Order: sequence, then C-alpha cells, then structure tokens
Amino acid sequence: MQDIAKPAYLETIVDPSFGTTIRRISDVGTGDAIVPLYNTIQPWNADESLMLVYETGTGHQLLNGMTYEFIRYLDDIYPADIEQLFWDFDEPDILYYLDNPTKDFIRYTVSTQNQEILVNFEDVTDNCSGNFSLGNDVQMMSWNSDIVGFRCNNDRAYYYQISTDELVEFNISNINWTAPMPGPSGELFYHHPNVYDTEGNLYLTLNEANVEHSCLGRLPNGHDANFAISFAQGPNGGCLGDIIAHDMVTGDCFPVISQSQGYNYSQSGTHHSALAHNNTEGGWLAASMVGYDEDGQSLLDQELVIARAEQGNVQVYRIGHHRSDENEFDFFGEPHASISPSGTRVLFASDWSGSEDGQSVDCYVVELPIFELMNNSHVTVNLRVFLEGAINANGTMNTTLQEEGLIPEVHPYTAAPYNYTTANSPISIPDGTVDWVLVEARTGTPSLSGSPTTTTIETQVGLLGSDGYIRHVATGNALVFTELSATESYHFVVRHRNHLDIMSATSLSGSTINYDFTTASTQAFGAAQLTDFAAENATLWTMYAGDFDYNGVIQVTDYNTWSAFPAQLNTYTSTDATLDGVVQVSDYDAWFPNKAKLGIVEIQF
Repeated sequence: MQDIAKPAYLETIVDPSFGTTIRRISDVGTGDAIVPLYNTIQPWNADESLMLVYETGTGHQLLNGMTYEFIRYLDDIYPADIEQLFWDFDEPDILYYLDNPTKDFIRYTVSTQNQEILVNFEDVTDNCSGNFSLGNDVQMMSWNSDIVGFRCNNDRAYYYQISTDELVEFNISNINWTAPMPGPSGELFYHHPNVYDTEGNLYLTLNEANVEHSCLGRLPNGHDANFAISFAQGPNGGCLGDIIAHDMVTGDCFPVISQSQGYNYSQSGTHHSALAHNNTEGGWLAASMVGYDEDGQSLLDQELVIARAEQGNVQVYRIGHHRSDENEFDFFGEPHASISPSGTRVLFASDWSGSEDGQSVDCYVVELPIFELMNNSHVTVNLRVFLEGAINANGTMNTTLQEEGLIPEVHPYTAAPYNYTTANSPISIPDGTVDWVLVEARTGTPSLSGSPTTTTIETQVGLLGSDGYIRHVATGNALVFTELSATESYHFVVRHRNHLDIMSATSLSGSTINYDFTTASTQAFGAAQLTDFAAENATLWTMYAGDFDYNGVIQVTDYNTWSAFPAQLNTYTSTDATLDGVVQVSDYDAWFPNKAKLGIVEIQF
C-alpha cells in the first residue's frame, strides 16, 4: 500500500498497487461516517439504478446507483435495525424491512413511498410475543424475495413465505440471538453451524469450528453456500482460511483463500459479500481484510479482493487497498466490502490512511474494468413528448386518469401488436402521471416508403408526466437503456396506445441523450408527423390523437372502434382520446381532423 491523496467527492483515483479505479461517493464531513449498511446487505437495487448507504446519526441515504448522486433520505421508514433493509432481487423499485415498533414486515415502493404491510410477525406467531428481529451477522432474504427468517426474543425462530402466507417454526433449542437465514434458493437455511430444511428441521452441520463473519450466496453449481472466515480447522479437519466455501447442499467445504494455498494466516476484520445475484457465472463474491499490521505492506493486509468460488477452479483477484481500520470509528470504521448484483463494482467504507486517517469515514466504490466496459452500454435517454388529446392551454397535460385511479398498475403493452412482456409487474402510479408509453431504440437508416429499414435494439416502458417528460418506472428519472452503446447512434420511437407513434428525426448518440419532440414539427422523422398546439406562451408540437386501433394509421377503422362503444364512464380504453376516463363525442372530435393521417412505415404494424 502506498500513500495517495483521498479523492474528492465523486472523483476517482487509480489504486497505485492494482491499477483499479476507486471513486469516492460520499462527503460526510469531519467526525462522522457514511458507510455500507453491512456486507451481507445488497447496497444496489436489482438493476443497479439506485443504492443505499447509511449516515451515522442521521439515517439511510438513497443514491443514484450509477452516478452516486444523493437523491433523498429514507426518513419515512423505521427499520427494526439499520441493517435489516432488503432490496427486492427482481423489482428495482421495491424494498423490504421489519418496521419498528409495529412488528409489521413492509413492502416499500421507493418511487411512491407507498408502504404495504405483508404480515405482522406478532399476529402470525401465536406462541410468542415480544422482540422480533431478523438475522444477525447474516442478513438476507431468499433470492426470489419470497422468504424471510426471523426470531421472537431468544425463544423461537421462524421463516415466513410471502406468496403462500405460510409460517414455519424451526426446531432449534439454542436460538443464540439470531434467526436462521434463507439461502438463495429459499429451500435451505443457515443457523451457525447448521443447515435446516423447509420443514424447519436439521438438514446437516457444516464443518465450522466457530461462528465467524460470513455471507450466504450461490456456487457455480447452483447450490446454496455459506462463505466464511475460519481461524481454526473445522471439527472434521481443514477448512481454515480467510474465505472458506461451504456447500449447504452437500456439506462439503473447500478453501478460496487459505494457508493451504500459500496465503498468510486468516486476517482479522475479514468480511464477505456474495450477493452478485445477476452475474451469470455464479460463485462471485467480494471480501475485505483489515489485517493485524494495518499498514498494507503484506499480502491481504488492508486489501479488497473478489473471488470466484468454484471447487477445483478457484479464482482470486486482488482489487485494491481500502486504507481503513476500526481504531477511531470502531464498527463503522470497518470497510465491509459489498459486491454489486452484476459483480462489477465493490462498495466499501474507509477513514483513509495518511493525513485523513481517523477524521471521517466515507463510502468508496471500486469500479472494475468490466464495469467501465459495461458502463459504455448504459445510455440515459431523456425524452419529451406531448399528446394532442391530453394537452391543456397552459402547456401541460391533464392527469385525470391518474387522479381517478384508472391507469393500470401493469403497463398496457403486453398484448399484440406491441407484445412487450418485460417490466410488467404491478407498480404504484405516481402523482403527475398522464399515461404509460413505450420507447424503442432503433439502429439503421429509416425509410419513408416501402418496408421498415430500422431494427429495434432495446425497448423500455415509461411513465409520461404532465410536463411531457418520460420517466423511468422505478426511479422517476430519465430512462436508462442497458443494451446501447454511448459510441453508437440510435433513432428513438415513442409509442402511445391511442396517438400516432413518432420517431426522432435524427440519429442520436452519447452516454446521456436529451431530445424534445415538442419544439418543432421537424423533430419527428417524416412529413407532418406532429401537429401544432397554441399554448398560452408558445406553440407546442404534439402527437396526433385518434389511432384507436394502434396500427400507425388514423382512418375510418379507428372511428369504427370508437363507435362500437361511444359512451363509457370511468374507463381506461384506447378510444378515450382525451385521456379523461370518459368515452364520448369529444373523443370523436379529437379523431375527426386527423382521420386521414398516415404514420411513417417505421412505426406501422
């Protein structure tokens, strides 16, 4: 380890020993600390667009998961413990926590701050009351976000399955102040040093000498695993080292980092994080070691590593020095390295050795080379459109459908001709929403006649706000396309279920793309694909209303669709051109002036 100045907030350094990029993502100030929740708690959400850290004395911070910019404090939730806060493994907008003091287990929607009570632990456990808590050193849910383990006092332990409303009590005589935690599969549970099955009975005992820091994860063979440090051989011999992988299905253990492989004796202050659940290879984890000398001059001392735990093919990569100890800040001075869902980044805390040592603890992220490569494929797209049927004189659109509770919680583009079945889980519709829209990123040179000549690379569903901006369902910010490259150019198509779809007039590129369809008729590809609207302060350009059968042409067939049911109340249907929840003559009036409008071939089905 070499002396190097602490990077400025949101700036990077290159680790002198390892060549990796380390970015500082917090700015707490002298005497305080901002840290990861704990290394067994995933800091990033499912798509890594958001992340959580903890500020001592203040509370949980919500950050942008890509830029690390502060969004807000989660000051509307009260977890029983600062570490008992879990991201959903699939839905990026969902958190789970045990509420203090109600004992409710809560499903929290980040974008709307809606809190849904899934179960009250005291109500379902009729044989115990008092203090309820989740894990201890290991804290996690199953990787399908369906099973959570908990205990009541130090008397009984259970797991609860959300989808079936099923409670199972574990057959454990010594709870030892911790609850069994589910492995990724939700079919096996770890309670030092034992593994229990779904009936709550002992399945097997792992070859662990003592209870130490550990984290549950998954091996490349798909088995649940416990990754732990060991300072002594197990009862059956072996399994001594900084990282020991225990197969929870077979009970076998094998070293990832140990003296048997030529490393030093197990380092003090070692923690593991094995929640790289979106990495398709499996078996990846991160670890941080404080060490005994705390000067970074020997192997593993003050180091961060990532490793792939595959028996017979172990891989270990040293990725940086964390430059931290617990001398001034105790627990919060430990680095607690936490791996991202993709396995491409590692979050850690540090009080930064050298002139900054012991003054404050901030969060840092090691951005691995693969993240830098993948990040070129994350393109932020900020689009603005207006719908002719919904626009008001003041230059905003009405949000009547949202105000009346008529917008479905699942997007309407799953059926033909769209057939977009991704991101179709229910959400809470936020205030200020006009409707759902669909956005496609296209490559190729678009055609004005004949057959389409562009190809859809990626599609995203979004929520259209009254100001015309299309927002990410989970974050409320701009859309993030994960399969695009910042160095390539794309046309963007905006689709709506009863307005004529449009395509950007130009091909756009960059890591952040801003495009406003509302400023001129020429913003849409093709002739007269937008119609003008005289707002109070400006002329705005809007998408044509009236494509009730959403085929890219406004014609008599759309009238036929409307006339079949021309009078409906409190409805969400394509023939409601004005988006006010009522089908009536005003929707016909919106269709009539556009009745011979032809969309470009690129958007026609």
